[in-house]
Amino acid sequence: MLNVKQQLVEMNLAHDARAFGRLHIRDDVPQIVTTQQFDWPSVRVEAGTNNVTAVDEVSGLHHYVSLNVDDRPITLEVKGEMGDFRRVVLRRGAAWVCPADEVVSVRLNSNFRYVRMSIDPVYFDRVVAAESDTQPVKLRRSYGIVEPQIAHIAGALVAESDAGNPGGIAFVEALATGLSHQMALHAGERKPIAPRLRGGLSTVAKRRAIELMDAKLDSNLSVEFLAGEVDLSPAHFARAFRETFGLPPHKYLLHLRLERARRMLDAENAVLADVAQRAGFADQAHFTRFFKREYGVTPGIVLRSRRRIPAARK
Repeated sequence: MLNVKQQLVEMNLAHDARAFGRLHIRDDVPQIVTTQQFDWPSVRVEAGTNNVTAVDEVSGLHHYVSLNVDDRPITLEVKGEMGDFRRVVLRRGAAWVCPADEVVSVRLNSNFRYVRMSIDPVYFDRVVAAESDTQPVKLRRSYGIVEPQIAHIAGALVAESDAGNPGGIAFVEALATGLSHQMALHAGERKPIAPRLRGGLSTVAKRRAIELMDAKLDSNLSVEFLAGEVDLSPAHFARAFRETFGLPPHKYLLHLRLERARRMLDAENAVLADVAQRAGFADQAHFTRFFKREYGVTPGIVLRSRRRIPAARK
């Protein structure tokens, strides 16, 4: 059992939620948390025994998934749009999903065993939208999702945390991506997609631009340089690039740099200043600011979380 200051439910609430007493915890049931990992980029996971009795008119910062892993079914009382409560029964292996920023009221007076996970909505949108032929997805609140893939991912995240993250951040990201796609599949609905404008980069120009960006991430690339390499004017290149990739060149380049830095943090003896320089950032502070904005945690926290348990075992 871990000694924790906050549970995932509390961590995920909008910052002023507790000030208004909208999270209710049982006094007669001890807080039992057996697994907790809040230091990974984009995804958080927690396992334990529930001692929350209700949440009242709260919203979350991240998309939230709760999985019942108890042998007993649990009953939730969920507030509807008209103010009445309806009962929802979740058997073992069933999950419920609540999108970020959606106001919810739930009563759940039961000390069941759970695995709870949350996904950064920015990360969710990015990985789901990475399938170029897929329309944007909006999550809806959903109950009683029984899918072995979600249970397997939850179990793998808990095991990875308990073992000290031997698979590295890349493995966690793979699991977070899988969880995002499962959420989109079973709790998502397609948004209407606007007609695409014509005039993106040609296949040759697209390939050349990406090759240059990947090869020169640690240098000061400019739109003018990239445009010249594919025989386009800077303005034409910037418009065509955004049409092709959905991002302007500087934001796509930042994404590539952060992805390289994230992989480099898995290396043994990684040093933040060196990672920042090799990934193309001006300095460590510049790197830290953009990394936290993208992944929700600082690179220093990621580095310490990778080293914490192995160091303790020596």
